Parts: sequence; C-alpha cells; structure tokens
Amino acid sequence: MALKPFSVVGEALQFSMRRFETVFRISALPISLLLIFNMAATFGYLSVANERIITFHDVAAAGANWGQVTRLGASAAQKGLAAASEPMLAIYGASLLINLILVSSLMAPLVRYAGLGERPAPGVLRLPFGGDQLRFMMAGILSTLVFGLVVYAPISFATFSVMGFITQAMTTPYAHFPNAGSLHTIEIIGGADVFGFRWLYHYQVWGASALMIAAVLIALLIMHFRPRRQDKQAGIGFVGRVLGVTTGVTMYLAIWLLAYIALMRLSSGLLTAAGGAPNVITANGLAITVFVAAIIAFAGFFSLQIFPYAGVATCRRSMAFHGALKVTRRFNLVRLALAFVLLGVLLFGAELLLVWIGGGAAFAVVGYLAAAVESVVRLLNGPESGGWVFPFFGWLWAVIGVLFTLVWTAFTYGVTAGLWGRLYRESERE
Repeated sequence: MALKPFSVVGEALQFSMRRFETVFRISALPISLLLIFNMAATFGYLSVANERIITFHDVAAAGANWGQVTRLGASAAQKGLAAASEPMLAIYGASLLINLILVSSLMAPLVRYAGLGERPAPGVLRLPFGGDQLRFMMAGILSTLVFGLVVYAPISFATFSVMGFITQAMTTPYAHFPNAGSLHTIEIIGGADVFGFRWLYHYQVWGASALMIAAVLIALLIMHFRPRRQDKQAGIGFVGRVLGVTTGVTMYLAIWLLAYIALMRLSSGLLTAAGGAPNVITANGLAITVFVAAIIAFAGFFSLQIFPYAGVATCRRSMAFHGALKVTRRFNLVRLALAFVLLGVLLFGAELLLVWIGGGAAFAVVGYLAAAVESVVRLLNGPESGGWVFPFFGWLWAVIGVLFTLVWTAFTYGVTAGLWGRLYRESERE
C-alpha cells in the first residue's frame, strides 16, 4: 500500500470544495461559538492581569486593534499560568474544554462523511455531542499525551539536564593560585570566571546536542524503514538502509544550514543598504540552527505517526492504534510528510492571496463606497449630516472580516476532515 501524496492532497481539497455547503452547515454554529468563547477568554485573561473588568470600551479607548488585544491576552495568560494563578488556570482549563467540545462537535461528523460517506444529519443550528465526538476528542487527547511523553518529555529532560550541568559548572567555586610559587596567594573564583560566560552558548554544547538528537533520529528511521516479514523484498539491505537514512538526514540538516546562511546574507545586505551593521554568520548560529532542525525532525517523526489516529478512531469507532500506524508504514511516512508540505504551501498561499490581495481590494472598495455615501449624504442633508457614515462602514468591514473568518476556518476544517477521511480509507487497504 503506497500512499500517493498528490492524490491525498487533491482529495482533501476536493472534499472541502465540493461539499462546502455541508461543511459550512455543520461548522457555522461551532465556529461562531469558538470565536465568541475565545474572545471572552482573551478579555478574561486581560481582566485578571489588570485586576479589573476589561471591555470593548477599554480597547477602543486605547486605540488597539484585535490583533494587539490577542497578543496582550496571550502574554497575560502565559505569565499567569507560569505563576500558577488560580483564575488564569480556571479560564485556561474552561477555554480548553470548550474548544475540545466544539471542535469535536463539527469534526466528528465531517470525518465520518469524508471517510465513510455518512452524510451528517440535516439542520443548520446543530451542536451534536455523542459517542463519535467523544471518541474524536479522546483520540486527540491521547495523541497529545503520547506526543508529550515520547517527544516533549525526553527533549525537555535532556535540555534541563544539560542546562543544569552548565549552571552547576558556572557556579562551582574553584581554587586559583595567581602566584604559582606561593600557596599563600590562593583565590576562590566562580566557574563562570574560569570557563567564561560565552561557554554557556558555545557551539560545542549546541552542536553536541544536535548530533545526539540526529543520531537518535537516524536510529528510529533505520528501524522504521525495515522491510516487513511478509515482504523481505520491499527494501534494501541493512547497510544500504543505514547509508540511505544517514544521507537523507544529513541532506535535511544541510538544507537548514544553507537556508540560515542565505537568510543571514540577505538580511546583512538589507541592513548594509539601510546603513546598519551587517549580521555575522557565527559557529553558535550554525550549531543552534542544526539543533532546531534536529528537534523539528524528531518531533515531526512522531507527529506524522500519530496524526491519522483521530480520523481512524472516529471512522472505525475503535481506540486501537493499529490502523493509524499502518498508514505511516515505511516510506508512507515520507509520502505523508510531502502531502503535509503541499497542503501547507497551498493553504498558506491561498490565505496570502485572499488576505493581502483580496482583502486589500475589498477594503479599498468599502472605503470608496464610504466616501461616496458620505459625499451624497452631505450634499443632500448638509455638511454636518455625514458623521455616521464612516463608523457604519467600519462596522460593516468588521462584519465582513468575521464572515470571511467563518468561511475560511470552515474550509480549512473541511480540508482536515477530508485528509483524515482519506487516511482512514488507506488504513483499511491491504
């Protein structure tokens, strides 16, 4: 069973486009509630952080847009959660639970529709929650827990261990004899003065960590690509597999290094043209780039393995992992990664076109209409009668933005459901 990336991407997009009426009908109410509850959570974070109720009036008085409000709310939530603030934890927990319920409400029927052709029940204002929704939600939670235990916990443990070792080395007192011929001139100095503060960020630390993660990744991929027992002819020998995997990982890391060098040179050229100091390519920068690339690849390996699980569990109505793992067997893991890259590029490109080009054109049209209406109103009713026009069109633009968000979010959920449905059908093939 060979996964076909272009076919997978085409079917995911086609499901959302050809059945968008059903997708939007199922998604309209849950997504609207998602926007409302997330907005309420943002104001809740800001209210707790400022120790008073923050409303839209405060936002308008400060002249802030919604993007700035969202960033401030996220920053307040991060600080409150780090400080274990009970109100922040309560808001975060309630918001997370509501998001899980609402997303499960719309995704479970869409995934079954995409995977099994099971048409959702009629009606627009629907918010179902039953066995399918609970199974989808539990599969998502279980996937997150597995990812956290298998990926995040080891990486965090290794990082904290390395940092703890470095901190201990920096703070350990050492005996120093300025005069080698006399023991009476002993001087106690800290490790930071012995090694130098830059040692904390030295390329040797990041480089060694990156190589360790890359070695673990290579070992995982060598085991992953081994041929099945019933198909010993499916792959090449062990030595060839080792060479192939090592070459692939090396090329992946080299691409990241080349991208880092190209970005640094491009930014240096722009800074130099603007009269600033150019960026310098350092060993630290190169080592940290390799470290980040290795972490992303390591996390991506397990993310791809776990991703089909929610769709398979929802369609099969079983919490077993077997079908999900079958989808990413051997080279299908690479094919699924390619499908994700293609979908990401297409959706990101479409969003850029819609927001930058389409949004700019729509904003210009609304602005021209507002100016024209204001001119007509003032011409007919006097120069003081058009004060309501621009506020009205401002609210109209806000409504257009909300509708666009609803439609685009529903479309992306439909694409994800189409992808999960296709992966479920792949898991059923022999």
